[in-house]
Amino acid sequence: MRVVVVGGGFAGLTAAIALQERRHDVVLLERRGVLGGRTTSFRDAVTGEDVDNGTHLMVGAYTATLDLVRRASAGDLLLPQPNLKIEWVDDDGSTALDCPPFDAPLHLLAGLLGLRVPLSVKLQALRLGLAVRFGRAPVGLTLAEYFQRTGQGEAARRLLWDPLALAILNEPPERASAVLFHRVYQEAFLRDHRASRLVFLRRGWGVLFERLAQYFEGRGGVVRRGALAEAIELEGERVRGVRYSQRAEDRRDVQAGREPEPGLAPADAVVCAVPAPALSPLLPPGWRGRPPFAELDRLGGSPIVSVEMWLDRVVVDRPMLGLRDCEVEWVFDKGRLFGREGAPQHLAFIVSAAYQSAPKKNGQLVAVAEAALRRYFPEMADARVERTLVLREPEATFASSPEAEELRLGATTPIDGLYLAGDWTNTGLPATIEGAVRSGRRAAERVDTWAAAGGPVPERPPLSPSGDDARS
Repeated sequence: MRVVVVGGGFAGLTAAIALQERRHDVVLLERRGVLGGRTTSFRDAVTGEDVDNGTHLMVGAYTATLDLVRRASAGDLLLPQPNLKIEWVDDDGSTALDCPPFDAPLHLLAGLLGLRVPLSVKLQALRLGLAVRFGRAPVGLTLAEYFQRTGQGEAARRLLWDPLALAILNEPPERASAVLFHRVYQEAFLRDHRASRLVFLRRGWGVLFERLAQYFEGRGGVVRRGALAEAIELEGERVRGVRYSQRAEDRRDVQAGREPEPGLAPADAVVCAVPAPALSPLLPPGWRGRPPFAELDRLGGSPIVSVEMWLDRVVVDRPMLGLRDCEVEWVFDKGRLFGREGAPQHLAFIVSAAYQSAPKKNGQLVAVAEAALRRYFPEMADARVERTLVLREPEATFASSPEAEELRLGATTPIDGLYLAGDWTNTGLPATIEGAVRSGRRAAERVDTWAAAGGPVPERPPLSPSGDDARS
């Protein structure tokens, strides 16, 4: 069966690979020249190092993601912690949630005992863990409301929960959906101690996506980069293909100003794996205002800002640190993670839910990051900043509010042959890599089931005006 997947992020590539593994003929359309969507990287022209568009993390609970990476023989890019360890620094020094390899959740309890926080905070954290383990899912509540109901005080929130919630949900607790935090807590902390450990990449995310693409294309899949999907074409109420505009990829064609060429990729089924705001323009006009698509515009986005900084000496001596009471919340030693130690030190700072930070000028954001280093690291006194980059993702994730949970769609749509994937669909998870991968896998399963039930038309002539054959 011919399937077209629109979007080359984790959701789209997962769906494409799963469908290709099921022996369907799959074409993936990606509007940019690089794959990865909102999880990608580029090679810095000055330093030659990989720069991610925001530092994205995985955890051991990302079972679908880790399975995908290993199936594509890219497991050598993974850098997992032996056991969960998260370190913070503040004006009083550093402390760590250092969890031994005990059975869950005893590993978390042991790590909490060694954390430098007041005893009252540890008791409140225990109370929250019991509520997540034995209580009902907090459907319809904000995370702040859930924290209040489970007795989490100001200190517990400032020292523990708010930094973790921002990192997980990319939304402040006053606006974030409690049920999503509840689900992540269950999957990462309560089932297996290995599920909570952090998993880094040894290279930029773009490198991983190229490996995934090689696996897909090696099995016969087709990736069309620079292919801007413009419309999903129907025949009656059934999908017949995707109309797109193919931009020039060859450097000489780009320099010559070659105009984009129109094309139509014929399809028995389409998996649309684009962000929610990008879905509506692809739909036939008569469907845009109809359920379940009519409310998609209400599913807003949440920004992330990252600052990349190169120093002339090593200042931060750990691969990852939380920065308490700072506008920049986390700092990562990307050089160390990528296997390079020593100067110049390549650091990446992250600001989640960056509603106030994103409008600031680049110089202001760099100054904030540099001030955090000078505040907490004496070695920064004589250090020199050699290079900086500021990256903004205005809609890095969907805004994970309780209202948004009512707007998230499933994989199946009323249009025969059209399926949806993306971290914004109703995966039960926040906007995470794992949510995107699970959504892609689920969409592929729906397509495969539909095909087995006799969904597609048995034969159909090629429809592409640009000369593409039925396999394209």
